[in-house]
Amino acid sequence: MTQHIHHGNCGCLPKLSRRGLLGAGFAGAMVAAFPALAAGGKYVAMLVNCIDPRFTTGSFAYMAGRGFKDLYSQFVIAGGPIGVVADSFSDWRKTFWDNLDITVKLHSINRVVGIVHRDCGAAAVAYGERMVSEFSFETDKLSDALRQFRAEVGKRQPKLAVDTGIMSLDGAVTVVT
Repeated sequence: MTQHIHHGNCGCLPKLSRRGLLGAGFAGAMVAAFPALAAGGKYVAMLVNCIDPRFTTGSFAYMAGRGFKDLYSQFVIAGGPIGVVADSFSDWRKTFWDNLDITVKLHSINRVVGIVHRDCGAAAVAYGERMVSEFSFETDKLSDALRQFRAEVGKRQPKLAVDTGIMSLDGAVTVVT
């Protein structure tokens, strides 16, 4: 059975009435007047995953299946956790760590979920073309990157739990410990 994911143009969301539009305007004004209201809230996790559009629905389904629907923030970068730890992308690190710090402060998260995926172009840039031609090499390098990612998060945010996994092209996730 295919799960329907709602979006603005799917046709099953109600149209906004004048009263609804007025209410949305009021809510926007309240957020503008009291920005702390928008930043507050207790969330569970931050998902770190890749920019590859083939995996957006799978990532959403994975997080929802773990009970995190609407309870996580998301940091999307080429390679996901690989983009945080691979030397090829070292210029991106500060941005990620700063983002994680503010996510902990604003959202009170207690977990980071790092997901990499098969057939990743960023992984091939970081670790070579064997990433897309040798399954066992790809598995080993992705697992090593996830372990490095977990260790780095542990150094900087020791109170956070870190879950890591490799997503297959069909959306299945193999947990990496």
